[in-house]
Amino acid sequence: MSISRNQQHYIALTVIYDELTDFTIGEGKTFRDARELMSELCECEYEEVPTYIKQVVTYTLNNYGNIVKVFEPHLRNWKWERLPLLTQALLLMSYAHMQVEEVEKSVVISIAINLAKKYIEEKQAKFVHGILDEAL
Repeated sequence: MSISRNQQHYIALTVIYDELTDFTIGEGKTFRDARELMSELCECEYEEVPTYIKQVVTYTLNNYGNIVKVFEPHLRNWKWERLPLLTQALLLMSYAHMQVEEVEKSVVISIAINLAKKYIEEKQAKFVHGILDEAL
Protein backbone atom coordinates (compact mmCIF):
# COMPACT_ATOMS: atom_id res chain seq x y z
CA MET A 1 0.00 0.00 0.00
CA SER A 2 1.33 3.40 -0.96
CA ILE A 3 0.91 6.15 1.61
CA SER A 4 0.93 9.73 0.33
CA ARG A 5 3.11 12.30 2.03
CA ASN A 6 0.01 14.11 3.33
CA GLN A 7 -1.18 10.85 4.90
CA GLN A 8 2.28 10.37 6.42
CA HIS A 9 2.06 13.80 8.06
CA TYR A 10 -1.37 12.92 9.44
CA ILE A 11 -0.17 9.56 10.76
CA ALA A 12 2.91 11.06 12.42
CA LEU A 13 0.74 13.75 14.03
CA THR A 14 -1.75 11.15 15.23
CA VAL A 15 0.94 8.98 16.83
CA ILE A 16 2.58 11.95 18.56
CA TYR A 17 -0.81 13.17 19.78
CA ASP A 18 -1.65 9.69 21.04
CA GLU A 19 1.62 9.51 22.96
CA LEU A 20 0.99 12.95 24.50
CA THR A 21 -2.50 11.88 25.52
CA ASP A 22 -1.29 8.62 27.03
CA PHE A 23 1.52 10.42 28.85
CA THR A 24 -0.83 13.04 30.28
CA ILE A 25 -3.58 10.65 31.31
CA GLY A 26 -1.15 8.01 32.55
CA GLU A 27 0.95 10.41 34.62
CA GLY A 28 4.15 9.66 32.75
CA LYS A 29 3.41 6.17 31.57
CA THR A 30 2.31 5.48 28.03
CA PHE A 31 -0.28 2.79 27.48
CA ARG A 32 0.29 2.14 23.83
CA ASP A 33 3.39 1.31 21.90
CA ALA A 34 3.98 3.93 19.19
CA ARG A 35 5.23 1.23 16.83
CA GLU A 36 1.96 -0.64 17.19
CA LEU A 37 -0.06 2.47 16.40
CA MET A 38 2.11 3.34 13.38
CA SER A 39 1.57 -0.16 12.01
CA GLU A 40 -2.15 0.02 12.66
CA LEU A 41 -2.58 3.42 10.99
CA CYS A 42 -0.43 2.41 8.01
CA GLU A 43 -2.19 -0.97 7.81
CA CYS A 44 1.14 -2.77 7.54
CA GLU A 45 3.89 -4.35 9.59
CA TYR A 46 6.18 -1.90 11.39
CA GLU A 47 9.05 -2.70 9.01
CA GLU A 48 6.89 -1.42 6.13
CA VAL A 49 5.93 1.87 7.82
CA PRO A 50 7.38 4.75 5.76
CA THR A 51 10.75 5.95 7.01
CA TYR A 52 9.51 9.54 7.38
CA ILE A 53 6.88 8.52 9.94
CA LYS A 54 9.35 6.42 11.92
CA GLN A 55 11.96 9.18 11.93
CA VAL A 56 9.62 11.99 12.97
CA VAL A 57 7.90 10.00 15.70
CA THR A 58 11.15 8.55 17.05
CA TYR A 59 12.91 11.92 17.02
CA THR A 60 9.97 13.54 18.82
CA LEU A 61 9.69 10.88 21.51
CA ASN A 62 13.44 10.71 22.10
CA ASN A 63 13.92 14.49 22.22
CA TYR A 64 10.65 15.69 23.76
CA GLY A 65 12.21 17.73 26.57
CA ASN A 66 14.75 19.44 24.33
CA ILE A 67 12.13 20.30 21.73
CA VAL A 68 9.86 21.84 24.37
CA LYS A 69 12.78 24.01 25.51
CA VAL A 70 13.09 25.38 21.97
CA PHE A 71 9.45 26.52 21.98
CA GLU A 72 9.09 27.78 25.56
CA PRO A 73 10.84 31.16 25.05
CA HIS A 74 8.43 31.94 22.20
CA LEU A 75 5.19 31.16 24.02
CA ARG A 76 4.80 34.58 25.73
CA ASN A 77 2.26 34.41 28.54
CA TRP A 78 1.67 30.72 27.89
CA LYS A 79 3.09 27.61 29.47
CA TRP A 80 3.74 24.54 27.37
CA GLU A 81 1.63 22.38 29.68
CA ARG A 82 -1.38 24.66 29.14
CA LEU A 83 -1.35 24.36 25.35
CA PRO A 84 -3.92 21.98 23.86
CA LEU A 85 -2.32 18.60 23.20
CA LEU A 86 -3.02 18.78 19.47
CA THR A 87 -1.21 22.13 19.32
CA GLN A 88 1.70 20.58 21.18
CA ALA A 89 1.72 17.65 18.76
CA LEU A 90 1.77 19.98 15.74
CA LEU A 91 4.68 21.97 17.15
CA LEU A 92 6.62 18.83 18.08
CA MET A 93 6.05 17.19 14.72
CA SER A 94 7.08 20.34 12.84
CA TYR A 95 10.32 20.66 14.76
CA ALA A 96 11.13 16.98 14.26
CA HIS A 97 10.39 17.31 10.55
CA MET A 98 13.00 20.08 10.29
CA GLN A 99 15.53 17.87 12.07
CA VAL A 100 15.08 14.67 10.09
CA GLU A 101 14.84 16.14 6.59
CA GLU A 102 16.44 18.99 4.72
CA VAL A 103 13.34 21.06 4.16
CA GLU A 104 12.68 24.77 4.18
CA LYS A 105 11.00 26.36 7.17
CA SER A 106 8.19 27.66 4.96
CA VAL A 107 7.34 24.12 3.84
CA VAL A 108 7.21 22.85 7.42
CA ILE A 109 5.00 25.76 8.47
CA SER A 110 2.70 25.23 5.49
CA ILE A 111 2.24 21.56 6.37
CA ALA A 112 1.53 22.42 10.01
CA ILE A 113 -1.00 25.11 9.06
CA ASN A 114 -2.82 22.79 6.65
CA LEU A 115 -3.14 20.20 9.41
CA ALA A 116 -4.10 22.86 11.96
CA LYS A 117 -6.88 24.20 9.74
CA LYS A 118 -8.38 20.72 9.60
CA TYR A 119 -8.20 19.88 13.28
CA ILE A 120 -8.05 23.00 15.45
CA GLU A 121 -9.77 26.36 15.52
CA GLU A 122 -8.47 29.20 13.38
CA LYS A 123 -7.13 31.18 16.33
CA GLN A 124 -4.96 28.22 17.40
CA ALA A 125 -3.80 27.73 13.80
CA LYS A 126 -2.56 31.33 13.73
CA PHE A 127 -0.86 30.76 17.08
CA VAL A 128 0.91 27.68 15.69
CA HIS A 129 2.03 29.66 12.65
CA GLY A 130 3.46 32.45 14.79
CA ILE A 131 5.31 30.13 17.16
CA LEU A 132 6.77 28.04 14.35
CA ASP A 133 7.85 31.13 12.43
CA GLU A 134 9.78 32.39 15.46
CA ALA A 135 11.16 29.10 16.80
CA LEU A 136 12.27 27.26 13.66
